[in-house]
Amino acid sequence: MSTKLLHMDDFGVVDCDATAVSVGAAEDGRTDIVLDQTCFYARGGGQDWDTGMIDSFKVEEVRLDADGVVHHIGEGVPPDTGASVHCAVDVARRDINTRLHSAGHVVDMANNRVNPDWVPGRGAHYPHMSFVEYTNAEVGESTAAKFQDEITAILSQNVQNTMKYVSYDELAALCRHVPANLPVNKPTRVVLYGDFGVPCGGTHVQNLADIGRIEITKIKTKKGMTKVSYRVEGIN
Repeated sequence: MSTKLLHMDDFGVVDCDATAVSVGAAEDGRTDIVLDQTCFYARGGGQDWDTGMIDSFKVEEVRLDADGVVHHIGEGVPPDTGASVHCAVDVARRDINTRLHSAGHVVDMANNRVNPDWVPGRGAHYPHMSFVEYTNAEVGESTAAKFQDEITAILSQNVQNTMKYVSYDELAALCRHVPANLPVNKPTRVVLYGDFGVPCGGTHVQNLADIGRIEITKIKTKKGMTKVSYRVEGIN
């Protein structure tokens, strides 16, 4: 049975009550706790996992498996199977991860305006490594400056983010890029940065002003792939 992901319906959820479904051992010998529902974000989509506490148990790593089950891996005194527990996310770490992740979407939002022919690919939104990659990209002397100007303009608008669940057939009307691996037989969560829709299961700021200043640090093309690297002021 898959774990209910509470962040999918609430950008800001950082604590919750849950029931321990199973308590076992992870591959590295640490304890692995599965809950019926969770406020912890598991690494995915270029965004890092949350850390925090399940009662007195320290959550150090959060993984989502192929069956939709979230594994809370860490050390400390685990709950008994079937016990009611309280979960609390490390808010400072969540804030960093959320701002970096949201900044990546702003970079892509800016790209959509200044380089509409570029095709987005992989992204990474970590303190030590923040970038979005593109194919079909032509880079000129003014590319970085255009990116920066557009990002600054977007952030100045104090855009409020919203979310909705839509059918596969509705995605094209909301999103510039629809990944090929999205399911066609169930609703997909779309996060709207103003009118810029992104099919995404990550955590997001409520307002783009919450990110802080985004700086384009490098644009580099190698083997047909253009990497746009960025930093967020106060983080990296």
